[in-house]
Amino acid sequence: MIRRFLSSPTFPQALLLSLCIATLAFLWGSYWHHGQTSRRAALQAKAAEHLSLARSAVENLQQRVDRVRVIGHLMLSDGFSSDGQSLARMLAEDPTLKRLSLYDLDGRLLNATTSDSQPLPGQWLAEFHAHMAQQGNKPFLPRPLASLQAAEPVSWQLPFLIPLTSPDSIELKRILLVQLDISPLAVLLNHADLGATGLVRLLDGADEGRLHFTNGGMTAAGKRLRPGLPAATDAGMTTQYSTDQEYQSLYSRARDSGFSVVVSQQVGEILAAHQRSFGRQLWMNLGMTLLILGGMIWAMRLLQRRHEAFCALEQAHRIDQERISRLEDEHRRSTHAAATDHLSGLHNRRQFLDTCAETLARQRNLRRLMAILFIDMDRFKSINDSLGHKVGDLLLQAVAGRISRALEPGDQAARFGGDEFVVLLAGDRSEEQIDTWVRELVNKLTAVYALDEHEVNTSPSIGVSICPRDGQEVDGLIRCADAAMYSAKQSGRGQYRFFDPSLNLTDINEFSLEQSLVAALSERQFVLHYQPQIQLDSMQVSGYEALVRWEHPQFGLLYPDRFISLAERSGFIVALGWEVIRLALEELKGWRAQGRSSRLAVNVSAIQLRQADFSERLLGELAQRGIDAWQFELEITETVVLDDEGMAVEHLERLRVAGVNISLDDFGRGYAGFAHLHSMPLSTLKIDRALIAPLSNSYDDNPIVSSTITLAKRLGLTVVAEGVETRDQLVYLKLAGCDIAQGYHFSRPMSAEQLYQYAPFTRTAEPVCG
Repeated sequence: MIRRFLSSPTFPQALLLSLCIATLAFLWGSYWHHGQTSRRAALQAKAAEHLSLARSAVENLQQRVDRVRVIGHLMLSDGFSSDGQSLARMLAEDPTLKRLSLYDLDGRLLNATTSDSQPLPGQWLAEFHAHMAQQGNKPFLPRPLASLQAAEPVSWQLPFLIPLTSPDSIELKRILLVQLDISPLAVLLNHADLGATGLVRLLDGADEGRLHFTNGGMTAAGKRLRPGLPAATDAGMTTQYSTDQEYQSLYSRARDSGFSVVVSQQVGEILAAHQRSFGRQLWMNLGMTLLILGGMIWAMRLLQRRHEAFCALEQAHRIDQERISRLEDEHRRSTHAAATDHLSGLHNRRQFLDTCAETLARQRNLRRLMAILFIDMDRFKSINDSLGHKVGDLLLQAVAGRISRALEPGDQAARFGGDEFVVLLAGDRSEEQIDTWVRELVNKLTAVYALDEHEVNTSPSIGVSICPRDGQEVDGLIRCADAAMYSAKQSGRGQYRFFDPSLNLTDINEFSLEQSLVAALSERQFVLHYQPQIQLDSMQVSGYEALVRWEHPQFGLLYPDRFISLAERSGFIVALGWEVIRLALEELKGWRAQGRSSRLAVNVSAIQLRQADFSERLLGELAQRGIDAWQFELEITETVVLDDEGMAVEHLERLRVAGVNISLDDFGRGYAGFAHLHSMPLSTLKIDRALIAPLSNSYDDNPIVSSTITLAKRLGLTVVAEGVETRDQLVYLKLAGCDIAQGYHFSRPMSAEQLYQYAPFTRTAEPVCG
């Protein structure tokens, strides 16, 4: 597989594409990494510069505050003079200390360097005591007085209140007020490059801004940045915001002196140079990317011809492989479908018979018994009709599942159709063990089924045959098990029986046929055979009678005498009648398409004639297929006259008015008289074969036939003789004035294939040999 890929035309293309992707990934990865590194470096360099500036400003102020604190402690020493000359000498040594004032704890002035000193303002005294309560003996930077803040411009002097304690204790003795000159600090900050958005803020102990320095000068108030400074550290970096602008802030806090210095600048301004460089690098990367992509496209085009040729070969090979795969899949699916019942998941009949034959040979070689179980579920038809086909299908699936779970290794199960299941028991079992297994299966299949919100109660009827006692062939064993099942069903529900040779196989076959009627209708197992009707004056075919046959998968071709009575007893005669009519109309439609205009007669049951919508539905079927009414003929029996409600006669009258021919079949065998003929809308009278059979063209032939023909013709009816088998019968009927004859003398009933080879059918003008 790897060798094939390396030798394929796609390998150079894949390699070229991979190399291009790797190059672009490295190029843009390096660009992104360099951008991030450069951004961090720019921010860190500016942060170091601003932090150094903040620390320098803090140290400048703190040194002078510490100097004042020392002066204050000297004032409290025993050897220090309290006159103003001593303070003047100290101040002269430091020009930044503009004025000093000493107060007691109540704010009364004790000593001052100037004569215009006033008592300590109450606002400052209150703020000082509050500060002492929270921070202890730390210098305090009071807030500006409201009156001075409103009336005076920005002052270059910064007031500090310094607590003075006795040397031998921490008890507060005096309050020292000093006015620090901040012009040296302003000179220091003026030499710093703060940029267009940079600012330096001097904050008090509560992180409230006292002074703001920018390149434009010093102000008492300025931008307020949020959030505040971290309380945990004395120096560091934080990010603050003003409206929608982001600032990088570096701070240094003098906790002992009660103030902080913060240097802030907008991040965008700090990164301006970086972004310009980053933009230039972006255009360079885009140019290189276009160059790389152009080279790749050019190289790919060089490989295109070879790739197309290889793809053509691959396509041909792929098509062959797909065809092979489809054939294999179709073979697997067809094999599975041919071997599996789609509803239950069990074997179907054909697969079961194949498996059963193999198992039978193996069991015979091992001298072991083998049992065949034929299972039929009681009341399944009523459950299916009352609860619906969905519940019926679920019931069949549940039964199949219970049977499958009961099987042991080597056993097989199949669904033969409808509610019939067949089980093969192999292995090493005795007859007693087989009996026990079947009894347990009956109990399992009798348990309640919970299906689609319905609780269904049913039970199995099971017949059992055992090899070699009951037979050596699979088909024979299944028939024996079926016979035993029928015997079990006659004994009641939920029973099982082992095969016994004394069982009535005829009754069993009739029961099997009755059970197969539903499948026969759904699987279209019924077909029509056609017997010609000969016009005696011209000896040409005037029409055909359609006779139904059942192509049974087990019993072969069955004639109506085997299943019509079963259909009438089981209630399937109506559905069977419509199936026959459908087949006849489809055949007439085909004849019409071929240009043939023959008439076709169909037998209909008296039960079907009592359906309320029979005539309306039949006329609709004729109109739907475009068939003329005269081409279709209904053959009824004498039992129609027994319809007390008269619905059958109403249907016949409506059909006769529409042009449909009505024929009375089997006349002379029953009890219908000429009075009944006069009251019914008939067009044709068919004499029963029982009256035709004795005819021999002699002087003493049955006078009933000739009388019937004469009276029928006086009633305006066409006379048809059934069962004509000899030439003598034909001669007699022609002399008696019979119109039409049909029987074996002319032709046996023919299948559709045989009909299309029948010479009078293919050449309608050709006379029939009499």
